[in-house]
Amino acid sequence: MIALAFASGCGRLPEYQKARHLERGNKYFERQQYQEAILEYRNVLRIDPTNPVAVRRAGASYYQLGQLGLALGYLQKSKQLDPHDFDVRVELATIDWLEGRRDQARAEAVVVLQNAPTNLNALLLFAGTARSPDEADEAIQRLQGARVHFDDRAKLHLALATLYEKQQDLIRAEREFEEAVAKEPNSVEAHLALGNFYLTKRDAARAEQQYKTAADRAPVGSLPQIHLADFYLLSQQPERAKRVLRQLTQKAPEYLLAWRRLAQIALAERRYDEAIKILDAVFKRSPSDFDAHLLRGQVYRAQGETPQATEEFQQILKVEPRRAEAHVQLALAHLQAGNARQAKAELSQAVTLDPNLTDAVLLLAQLDSQTGAVQPAIDALETLSARHPNEARAHVLLGSLYLTTQHPIRATEVYRKLLALAPKDPRGFYLLGVSFRAQRQNAEAGKAFETALAIAPDFVEPLAELVALDFAEKGPARTLLRVRNQIVLEPKSAGLQELLGRVHLARHEEALAEGAFLKALVLDPRRTSPYLELGRLYTASGKYDQALAKLSEAVKVDPKNLAALMLSGAVYAGNGNVARAEETYQQVLALAPRFAPAANNLAYLYSEHGGDPERALQLAQTAKQLAPDDPHISDTLGWIFYKRGLYHRAVGLLRESAARLDDRPEVQYHLGLASLKVGDRVTATKALTLAVTSTANFNGKSEAKRVLTGLQ
Repeated sequence: MIALAFASGCGRLPEYQKARHLERGNKYFERQQYQEAILEYRNVLRIDPTNPVAVRRAGASYYQLGQLGLALGYLQKSKQLDPHDFDVRVELATIDWLEGRRDQARAEAVVVLQNAPTNLNALLLFAGTARSPDEADEAIQRLQGARVHFDDRAKLHLALATLYEKQQDLIRAEREFEEAVAKEPNSVEAHLALGNFYLTKRDAARAEQQYKTAADRAPVGSLPQIHLADFYLLSQQPERAKRVLRQLTQKAPEYLLAWRRLAQIALAERRYDEAIKILDAVFKRSPSDFDAHLLRGQVYRAQGETPQATEEFQQILKVEPRRAEAHVQLALAHLQAGNARQAKAELSQAVTLDPNLTDAVLLLAQLDSQTGAVQPAIDALETLSARHPNEARAHVLLGSLYLTTQHPIRATEVYRKLLALAPKDPRGFYLLGVSFRAQRQNAEAGKAFETALAIAPDFVEPLAELVALDFAEKGPARTLLRVRNQIVLEPKSAGLQELLGRVHLARHEEALAEGAFLKALVLDPRRTSPYLELGRLYTASGKYDQALAKLSEAVKVDPKNLAALMLSGAVYAGNGNVARAEETYQQVLALAPRFAPAANNLAYLYSEHGGDPERALQLAQTAKQLAPDDPHISDTLGWIFYKRGLYHRAVGLLRESAARLDDRPEVQYHLGLASLKVGDRVTATKALTLAVTSTANFNGKSEAKRVLTGLQ
């Protein structure tokens, strides 16, 4: 009897467990405790994989939490189980909309409305996907027609308000936002929307009031409290934001988003140890919290601990390979390690998964353009601009690529769009001027630069362009006068003083140039470019110690300033301090392992001054791979091949280099010797003659004379 009873109980046990988990899940769902609800529904689905309630509500819970990638599978399964559940279809269409498939989402909303004309969520989606004025008018008419059914619902008024806002009818928009709050005073969504509206009007006091009301009326440990903290962050009140979040962690310690937001603030404030400590509190509650792992990886990357950061991001992707943001962060870690190729691969994966990751699209386009894949970059930016016409950064980068590819008219069109977005932004006028100048429309360019300068008198770039135009058309005296007049308007501008120094240099007034650069540093000691200008100025006049002192100051301000380090290496090498030069180039390669000029210079020093010959060859070959068109690198690698007796390989590289550096006697000397070794006496004679007749001194000049005499 006992055995029979036990067997009977075991048979009922799964059904009992399913019912218990389903009941708990439904309670959590009704209380809007979606994370807890998901755990219960997943337990149900382990027992009954097609349970319609668990499938539907698991998808809805992920949807409410904003985890759309995880919601998608459950919602699609729910649609298969019940094709007539129009709310599910609207949620799927909303995901399409948020992921950039706007036309598909709008078409689905129309289908739902044909079957259920009073489905409020479909009406809201139809309104949200309106883009053109005609579509907005149609959406407004549909919503106005639905007032008879939903006039007491805040969501209807919020949708109308949003449409009026798109039409720049701010009076009607405000009226509808306020109506939403009046109809449902306890609607958290309505108070948040009204707060957002006041924020766009820069009415911070009323915005704060609405955010506070939303936070007070929402359950403890929910998004409205996060919105209030975000408002304080946006309004430069970080301490108040942290106070809200700390109270959240005390009242709802299991609400992990509050902990993560505190960690984000600590990361932004560069308090890395504190960020790690906060994230440890998250891991105690949820060891597999991927958002927290993502943040910890970002902290490691900010600290320069690239291997640890890479490991964090890779662990996330092992479990969630479709997590686009993790691919982006892994790409940034690869970039930090100097591996652009892997960075591009991760970014490509990220934008494939989520085409709306604007920052990722922009960074990938930038990397493509830097590595010679200009057309793919242009294609991506054109798509991004079409999808997000208000994205100014896309216009800026796309315009620059059009200029690079000799399409200045297209650049002009793009920059006009930029100006339409921000008519008072001086950058738009400056870029428009650059595109006019590329078309040799100097008069139009000058007007655009003048406009930019009138808006922002301390904007150095348009003034620099005007200076260049003046040099060509009106002479150095007019140029100097223009810069001095601008300094009268902005006497504390370090950038203008630096530009004045460059004008003096162009006029061969080195002492006055030095004074201007020094004044720029007095006005802004953190500005590195005047240090570099002084370094070049002192180097040119043989004041090597002074040059190195200024370059050292630049490196103190910015330890990763490759230009300052490279110039320091050149000064050391030119001054005969080969050991310090090698040390400096090694420092550059530690910061940027794939920086071709440093690899080339170090290879040359090793080759010429008794360094490791194998390391010299390796560095030169790496430099050639990274910058195959650089004639200086071809010279270095060709000369190394010559010294190793590989004359035929040397000649090809040295001929390529000498053709582009015909004013460099040392390069001609290298070509002359290599040509002689392969029996080409004509090329050898010509190259050595150019080397010997040059007024410049170089290592090997006496040997060049001796060999040339022998040939003659």
